[in-house]
Amino acid sequence: MSRLHDFAIRDSATMKEAIELIQRNNSRCVIVIGVEGKVVGVFSEGDVLRAILKGVDVHAPLRALIKPSFRYLKERDIAAARKLIVAGITLVPIIDPDFRLVDVLTLSDVLAAD
Repeated sequence: MSRLHDFAIRDSATMKEAIELIQRNNSRCVIVIGVEGKVVGVFSEGDVLRAILKGVDVHAPLRALIKPSFRYLKERDIAAARKLIVAGITLVPIIDPDFRLVDVLTLSDVLAAD
């Protein structure tokens, strides 16, 4: 579970907290978890830049900044993750049928599987 804490953050967290986690996890994004423990979105470095350009305060909560559409897998599948990574996604959430985060696949995970 500690691995998930490196990549997941609550939607009540601030943009600043998300930036700090992105810096630590080296995956260029974080997975955002809602109040019911379900994945509600992904917040990326690109989202940070767009928010700053719009004048959003770094203390704004993520729930106001995330996009609800994101790519994910339902099981740990390196081949499927590789396709997403080739398309530019650097962190692939793996979710269960209730939309709870169960694992992640990173660029490093995919490269190590080669």
